[in-house]
Amino acid sequence: MKPRGRSYEVRWRSGRQGDWQTCTFATEKLAQAAKDLAEARHHKISDTDVYAALLGIDQVDDEPEDEQREEVERSPTLAAWVDEWLTLKVDVAESTHKEYARMLRGRVVPVLGDLRVDEISRDKDIDPWKVNLSADLMPAGVQKHWAVLSMVMRDAVPRFRPDNPLDRQPGHRSNGLPKVYKYNACFLSTEEARLLVAACPDAIRDLVRVALGTGMRMGEIFGLRVGSLELRGERPALYVEQTLRRGGTFAEPKSERSRRSILLPKTVAALLADRIKNKRRGDLVFTAPGGKPWDANNFRSRYWDKAVAAAQRCAAHPPTPAKVGNVKKVRRVSDLAVSSCECTTRLQQRPRFHDLRHSHVAYLIDAGWDFFVIQHHIGHASIKTTFDVYGHRLTRGDKARLKALDERLTDGTVTDMQGAKKGRKKAAKKSKGNISPFIEGLGEAA
Repeated sequence: MKPRGRSYEVRWRSGRQGDWQTCTFATEKLAQAAKDLAEARHHKISDTDVYAALLGIDQVDDEPEDEQREEVERSPTLAAWVDEWLTLKVDVAESTHKEYARMLRGRVVPVLGDLRVDEISRDKDIDPWKVNLSADLMPAGVQKHWAVLSMVMRDAVPRFRPDNPLDRQPGHRSNGLPKVYKYNACFLSTEEARLLVAACPDAIRDLVRVALGTGMRMGEIFGLRVGSLELRGERPALYVEQTLRRGGTFAEPKSERSRRSILLPKTVAALLADRIKNKRRGDLVFTAPGGKPWDANNFRSRYWDKAVAAAQRCAAHPPTPAKVGNVKKVRRVSDLAVSSCECTTRLQQRPRFHDLRHSHVAYLIDAGWDFFVIQHHIGHASIKTTFDVYGHRLTRGDKARLKALDERLTDGTVTDMQGAKKGRKKAAKKSKGNISPFIEGLGEAA
């Protein structure tokens, strides 16, 4: 941007090898707005679009009058624009669309809905909204709401305003959103998994055993149908072909890699064969006690949370009864009460259902499975995800290498390396034989 006599000129190249674009304005304020708009669009905008956004005309003043826009489109309120945006948002799954609508109408429209889109500012409107949101939601929730509102405002550029007020501001390293700390996955040992399975009621015990034996996601297990099982032959397997989403709708798996086949351990294959007796191909393998598809929230609150709490209670050191209501003499033990002792006869961790998937992968790693095979087995879109989540569990061969190091450093001289090499092979062979009973029969798949 530079002055030219009594006017101001803004000039940029449309893309790396595009044509040069030039706009001229009578005031510095308009020129600065044009510069900000071009930068917000990463310079991928024409001078005609800039004029249209700022002045409401299709071309500069020396073009024929009949080619100019007659009137600037008035900016709607954010509430009206959200409704229009949701109507036009057809490139996402139905469940995702519902989630966008829930977040926008629940946390955005009540606060900012009366403002016109072109009047919303970062300092006066967006930042105070962010602060209030951070007081009510976890950091991950704040970031999700920010991302969705940012999409809404981005699609208003340049139609209603020259920039997106939720974009990272120049000179700032971030948008100042609360930091999301990575959840530390819970890995159950074989003995801990047995304690959990024993504490499960009949309604979910088989389902939990299948999760530990296959590493399937909750929605994948809830959506599993009899026709997706192939239990005959020496290598029984199941096929992940659909998932049960929030709201009770069936949909495609999470990603293309999530559509996969899973080899079954012998115990899981026998369990599933028993469950599907007298069922038709289209029937669900696992249903709620009433025969309907599982609801994830009911599953957690009515069964899973209580099963985990039961596994965390110790018979020798039961939790202390708590007072109930206003009557002093009535005391009982809550279904979610747990013991506080360090006894090994109770579960010391509090796993989520998804941690059964993490535990399954840990069993595969301990059994010597290759990470590339694990990636396809559990349906990760990228092997990077597999390494990011489970790479720290890969310890195979470390003991042998440390033994070789000890042998070399015992007296400060290099010792027999053939012996160290044999030690590494022995340790690797021992690692491959460390197979959890929850994946028994899968050792050959590595």
